[in-house]
Amino acid sequence: MPEKSDKGSSVKTLTVFEVILRKGPIKPAEICHECGLNRSAVHRAIHVLIEQGWVRSLLGDRSCVATYKFDKLAVDAVYSQPIQDQIYPLLKELCNAHYLHGDIAFLLGANQVKLVESTDSKAKINSDLSLVTTDIATAIFSIMEPEQITRITSRALNAVSKDETDEITSGRLAARILQARRDGNLAWSTDFSILSIPFRDSEQLFGAVRLRQKTATSTGKQILTYVGSELQRSLPDIFQ
Repeated sequence: MPEKSDKGSSVKTLTVFEVILRKGPIKPAEICHECGLNRSAVHRAIHVLIEQGWVRSLLGDRSCVATYKFDKLAVDAVYSQPIQDQIYPLLKELCNAHYLHGDIAFLLGANQVKLVESTDSKAKINSDLSLVTTDIATAIFSIMEPEQITRITSRALNAVSKDETDEITSGRLAARILQARRDGNLAWSTDFSILSIPFRDSEQLFGAVRLRQKTATSTGKQILTYVGSELQRSLPDIFQ
């Protein structure tokens, strides 16, 4: 999208573009009705969008439709998950208020745990985390059915290191999962400086938020417990 000196004009253009994406092909008069803008504002926005190649008018009709230019861009775009969009503003607020770092990770296909977002600028985003040894994975497993855990860990045996294989076959992973369940589906690090809280959405996409102290304090566990409970209280449909 082109830069505009008038911020209000830019917002209106984006609003019109959103309506066209959702409702197109759609006529200018209908766009006015959908977004509450007057005719001149809508026509100016359409002109900008057509000029930039994002929108065109249909043959023999004034209806507007998004062009392949946007579709091609969208295919290559990276999107955050809907559940991630719900978590991040609250997580950011709580971490800022209580001097913590917060991470969001998902259990993805191919038995992969991936860190997707963090308040810590030094964190390696989109990096893979251990499916076996991380507290994040333990937290996720704590809300899964036993058969799901068995299926995932059985497949993992062919791909993980010897130490991780030993963690599975020795029963230590299972013991950590049981402990997390006893702790209310919360996975703690051994020194209680890190807390992982699992979540899932309606499509059974599993993940976890990891809370980390920036500086170890005597009240660290209480702070982590409080922030974890606030996440669960505020987003009960996610942190079940």
